[in-house]
Amino acid sequence: MDFQRQLKPFEGKRVLLLAPKFFHYIDEILDAMKDANIKCDFLNERPLPRFTGKVIARYLPAINEHQVLKNINAQITENRYDYLLVIKGESLSTKLLMSFKQANPQAKVVLFLWDSVANSKHAKAFFRQVDTVYTFDANDAATYDIEFLPLFVGSQFDPRLIASNEQKDIDLAFIGTVHSNRSKLLNLVEKLAHENQLSFCDFRYVQSKLIYVVRYLQDSAFRKSPKDTVHFEKISADVMLKTLRRTNVIVDVTHPKQTGLTGRVIEGLSMGRKVLTTNSKVLDYDFINKANVQIFDDSLANLDTNFIKSPYVGNPLTVYQNFSVYKWLETILSGLPYVPIND
Repeated sequence: MDFQRQLKPFEGKRVLLLAPKFFHYIDEILDAMKDANIKCDFLNERPLPRFTGKVIARYLPAINEHQVLKNINAQITENRYDYLLVIKGESLSTKLLMSFKQANPQAKVVLFLWDSVANSKHAKAFFRQVDTVYTFDANDAATYDIEFLPLFVGSQFDPRLIASNEQKDIDLAFIGTVHSNRSKLLNLVEKLAHENQLSFCDFRYVQSKLIYVVRYLQDSAFRKSPKDTVHFEKISADVMLKTLRRTNVIVDVTHPKQTGLTGRVIEGLSMGRKVLTTNSKVLDYDFINKANVQIFDDSLANLDTNFIKSPYVGNPLTVYQNFSVYKWLETILSGLPYVPIND
């Protein structure tokens, strides 16, 4: 399938993307729009740098809203837009939406939540002020009567780019931010992997040394984390991709307040890697072969070495095409419900 052709109806359109700069995901959206000849301007909804910007966006939203509004106003004086695409929505304000709509009265405003509503309380207030709201969390979609749309994978996870004989010398891998109960469950996997002589690439990112100190004081499981697993610098997209390609099973610990599939799950399955996850919602997708998934919780007593060592079952291309960033954008820009492709 030529995935770019899915976006042919939107060729030449102009999109203003307002979102946090989060790992590799924004670059994947921008690359896909460029491939499809869609013009896109990106504004960071956390304009203040690094950890400071995140804290201000979450706990002092008025400061963040004011700066983002200034940036939006500067942008809309230079260009006219067909869409305003907002991801997360921490910087939304009534003034921002009014200003954008006045300058672009025919434009559609779309909000996408890649976190649960419980973790996106600021954005919730603006559900009725935008044209369409999508969420990656199926439970939230039903509760708040908004559209369900899972997260996406970039073209680098296309399984056709991976050689069938590519060496996989890592049994298990986790790459992600430390939060909630992750330390407890990852420590359990660490212990069982060691007992079964399985290799485990465990990369736990902590946003700042201040967060490290707070977690160290409050979370006994975090204090027990192996020292070489905790990192203050994000892993590069290139290193992450190379690590996942070398891995048999991706480990995922979903935040307890959300049910949407994380990037780790859909990236792993899309590139032909199995998944060990705490999120049973992965079993709700008909196009995902259940033989490639195992669910676990803190009662996990052993690791299934046969599952870990045996090959991926089925064709991962079906999974990739359902989670592709091109399909995600097609849904977003059309304003229509997400419809899975079942081969």
